[in-house]
Amino acid sequence: YFRNQPKPQPTPEPVFFDFDTFKQTLQPERYEQNTFIQNLFYRVQFPFEIDEVTKMIQLYRLGTVASGYRAGANTFPFIDINQNVRAIQVKQFDEQNHTTGTDFLHSIIEKHHARNNKPLPEWLEAYTKQSKVISCLFGEHLLSKFQSSPVALVEAPKTAIYGMLYFGFPETPESLIWLAVYNKSSFSFDKLKVLKGRFVYVFPDLSKDGSTFREWESKAKEYESRLPGTRFIFSNLLE
Repeated sequence: YFRNQPKPQPTPEPVFFDFDTFKQTLQPERYEQNTFIQNLFYRVQFPFEIDEVTKMIQLYRLGTVASGYRAGANTFPFIDINQNVRAIQVKQFDEQNHTTGTDFLHSIIEKHHARNNKPLPEWLEAYTKQSKVISCLFGEHLLSKFQSSPVALVEAPKTAIYGMLYFGFPETPESLIWLAVYNKSSFSFDKLKVLKGRFVYVFPDLSKDGSTFREWESKAKEYESRLPGTRFIFSNLLE
């Protein structure tokens, strides 16, 4: 009877995004064509200081797509607590910083190779075979840098960026570090277990009937029981 029980499958090891390819997104001369960054510099109603935006770009390692159909788009890298790049989300913005297009850098590279009949680089072959590419939090790499800071957790990377620009940088142990889960369904134990032992202020995105708020709140209670020393505190600031 026992022999036929399926063994629990270990989560497959993530395949990381190629680091040299990631570094190309960070070339300084590209920022001038990055609409999102230029908006933060010049077009947001509450103008941010140039050096604050620069500091934020360096903290989150935001970059730019230089050419192709997503030229000028901003790259949001998902970097884990061990500094491995797990995924790079690509977003195009208009002059009001509303999203006009969303993509992933690995898909853009894949399409480029297909169009030019070029074989995929080896890392990308392996990378595209995994079922989940977003396997960590956005900003997760900051957890190892600011080890005692409380965490502010939001849904989208853009919200985390605005959160840090408006509420300030983690200068003291009690200042917040802003992290994002990616989307509504990414509020999962697998992603959040890295927050073990932290104070986490959760800001769910607006939903028509408050359903995101309720769904995340009930999940958080369950996660707390599995993560000793972790507190999830819910804020209805966005609601």
